[in-house]
Amino acid sequence: MSTDYTETLKKIKETEEATSRELLERRKALEEELRRTEEDAAASIAEAKREGEELVAAEVEKARKAAQKEADALLAKASKEAKEVAARKLDKAALKKIIDQTILSEFK
Repeated sequence: MSTDYTETLKKIKETEEATSRELLERRKALEEELRRTEEDAAASIAEAKREGEELVAAEVEKARKAAQKEADALLAKASKEAKEVAARKLDKAALKKIIDQTILSEFK
């Protein structure tokens, strides 16, 4: 009977040790999986940040080009209008009116 008791205790001890090893291996596997998941998350966050910064830079450049195009159009229009005004021939009445309003108004 003592042999059965000793054998039973050995089997219990072996089972405990095997279970302990399995739990330790499972814990190591889960820790490794968690570490990989954290690395993947960090890489995903870094990639999303880089893509966001590129998108912002592209939109800023797009807005800058649109503003430059609009400014160039306004400048071209103003230049054209200035040339048209400068090239316009004035009749005597219009010339007298300009002289009266600008030059002679200082002497009144």
